[in-house]
Amino acid sequence: MNPIVEVVKSFFIPGSITFLMIGLIVGVTLLYLRGAAAKWGKRWLTLLAVLYWTLSTPLCSNTLETILSHGYETQASPVEVEGIEAIVVLGGGSSTLQADGQEMDALSNPGILRVWEGARLYENLDEPWIIVSGGMNERAGAMTPESIPMRDVLMDIGVPADRILLESSSRNTFEQALNLPSLLDAYGIERFILVTSPTHMRRAMATFIGQGLNPIPSSSAQHSEGFLADRWVFLPDNDSLEASRLAMREGMALVYYTLRGWFSPP
Repeated sequence: MNPIVEVVKSFFIPGSITFLMIGLIVGVTLLYLRGAAAKWGKRWLTLLAVLYWTLSTPLCSNTLETILSHGYETQASPVEVEGIEAIVVLGGGSSTLQADGQEMDALSNPGILRVWEGARLYENLDEPWIIVSGGMNERAGAMTPESIPMRDVLMDIGVPADRILLESSSRNTFEQALNLPSLLDAYGIERFILVTSPTHMRRAMATFIGQGLNPIPSSSAQHSEGFLADRWVFLPDNDSLEASRLAMREGMALVYYTLRGWFSPP
């Protein structure tokens, strides 16, 4: 992985605790310098407070997610899925829990919602292949390839094991687009549905198209039903801040992928 990218992801995503702490350190340092620097310190800290209040509101997180998912809010239609040979489900994050000699792999909420959409599509199609894609991410606490717990959830739902294929080496969307074509070719798959979260679908589609693939998008739910339903839209809360952080991260990823020339606009 590019070390600069890892530093940005770890420290400079607006909405993260690390970005907030760095911002506070900069602001307080300016205050101690006094004079003109102190004035800039006050302005900086005020801006930081306003930024984090805004990012913490349901109104902001919903707006950011709506912008990112525009055009990709819906599931594939019955007409679009005719002749589909496979469903590709992209991983949405996982973690490995370890204690007292026991170990269990758990999917994130987005990961579970994506798998559920894959299972829904499978039930409505004529026994297509269902490919789950996701590798290890030790920095995020995933010590097992994400494709394995994804497969396990599918099997628990009722998808036969012999219809599930695993892609277990990719660490990001670009690597998924690079690694999946060989698996698709090996099984003679030409028409397939791509499943991921609405906010991630734009980047995923553009990256896959950039690799010469032509998937049909079918978005999972962005959140569980009732998410933020009882919150005041202008008041901050942790769930909204996390949703805003993920949206900011996705927006920055879109810019990065564009600069690297990794995708073609869908």
